[in-house]
Amino acid sequence: MTENQDKTVNRRRLLSRAGTVAAGVAGTAVAGAAVAGPAQAAPGDPVVQGATNAAGATTTSLTSTGTGPTLRLANTSTVSSGGVVLSRPALQLTPSGDLLHSDSPGGSIGMDTYGNIQLVTEFGGDKYLEFVHTSANANRIVPVAPQRVVDTRSAASRARIVNASSTTLDSSGRLRDGQTIHIDLSDYVYYGDALFGNLTVTTAVASGFVQIFPYGSPRPQNFSTINYLTNQVVANSFMSGIGFDADFISVYAARTTHIIIDVVAFVIGVGDVNPDILPLSANMSARSAESPEQRLAKRAAKAQEGTPSWK
Repeated sequence: MTENQDKTVNRRRLLSRAGTVAAGVAGTAVAGAAVAGPAQAAPGDPVVQGATNAAGATTTSLTSTGTGPTLRLANTSTVSSGGVVLSRPALQLTPSGDLLHSDSPGGSIGMDTYGNIQLVTEFGGDKYLEFVHTSANANRIVPVAPQRVVDTRSAASRARIVNASSTTLDSSGRLRDGQTIHIDLSDYVYYGDALFGNLTVTTAVASGFVQIFPYGSPRPQNFSTINYLTNQVVANSFMSGIGFDADFISVYAARTTHIIIDVVAFVIGVGDVNPDILPLSANMSARSAESPEQRLAKRAAKAQEGTPSWK
């Protein structure tokens, strides 16, 4: 593994999912942890900083005509952990129930007792309760312009194999039987969870199978991504997790064969997809030409038709 790959692995270990979630939500001090004074502001009184303020059954509004933010919150307290600077929270939402009330106005934000953030949207007089997924299992699928990740028939297309050698590959570049190669996906994704792709095998010396699985995980048993016959050209779509410590996948061949892997989408949670590979379709261009008012009107019309608000 090269020096850059070592750095990638080390950086990912610092940004473990548990650490990221703990630092951002549960692992920090409660916002406004300063000890309250003996007195507190009552409804109608000015807000007292550093003290408990009880608004009772009233609503506190803050308005501004300035061009900047109406409210800016910042907690300048930080702590270092493993060379990473962790921020203290500037805002804490305290859960008090399972759902926001149906009478909540559009734009309302709340947190339920399970730690889910909820948002109330409103279109055409109808309200929708939506969830902003924030758990370790929350992620999204990002389609990309199809990319050829590796093609063992070409030396240039074998560059992303991090452990290429005469042990893992034969003289023509085929993945040897009983060997596992690791493929670097960091050109495409940072901190990816999974990928969707297409696997093709060709010029196999005998009947066998190929397995694709997350880097760093034990090779699965009784599982195959694709099965093939001698000299057969066959393809199959697949989904596989990506390694936790690095943006690598592992590929095992039961019998020597060339492999070709193309990627069409990534699953990411806290990570990112390289914007250079995102598709810019005619549909996206048409949407970008619409004004915000046109998009809002279209979405409201779909809501009235019973179409889900996210369509």
